[in-house]
Amino acid sequence: MSYLTKNIRNFWDDEAGTAVIETAIIFPMLMTTLVAMSVYFNAFRVKSVNLKAAYTISDMVSRVVPILTPDFVDGLGTMYQFLSGSGNPTWIRLTLVRFKDNDPALTSDDEYIIEYSYGTNGQPPHTDATLVNIKDKIPKMVDGDTTYVMETHMRFIPMFSIGLNEYDLDHVIMTRPRSVPACWQTCIN
Repeated sequence: MSYLTKNIRNFWDDEAGTAVIETAIIFPMLMTTLVAMSVYFNAFRVKSVNLKAAYTISDMVSRVVPILTPDFVDGLGTMYQFLSGSGNPTWIRLTLVRFKDNDPALTSDDEYIIEYSYGTNGQPPHTDATLVNIKDKIPKMVDGDTTYVMETHMRFIPMFSIGLNEYDLDHVIMTRPRSVPACWQTCIN
């Protein structure tokens, strides 16, 4: 019996091979943590790049000659797709809104009038009915003043499914024209 007890005790006290067992336990947790960190880092990077791309094309619109065409807006959509680096479909919608203050003493009669609107990749232009959805984001302006409403959309799909679902990156950016008020093909001679 002492022979059997001695062998069991030697087996119990033997520490050879514990590094392999510890590695087998820790390695999957380490790899999961590294993958999760890369997914979340990429999500923040994509969000930042997307916002910068949206502000870039919005600023481009404010600096152009004031005659805008659908081809120009389609080109902005292509530029946005390139700057955002998205492999997924994106769209933009550019709307020129004019503010009309009927009575300065009343805020209930303020109007936002759509001068023109155009969306890329099948996105419909704004109408008075759809402008209501973003009206609270448009600032109150001086009577007759205009602003560009640049809306951008991109779908983010994470590389791995580690607690982060797909989501849309939508931005609404207001930019005042830097020159004379723009027109939508109507001022072309």
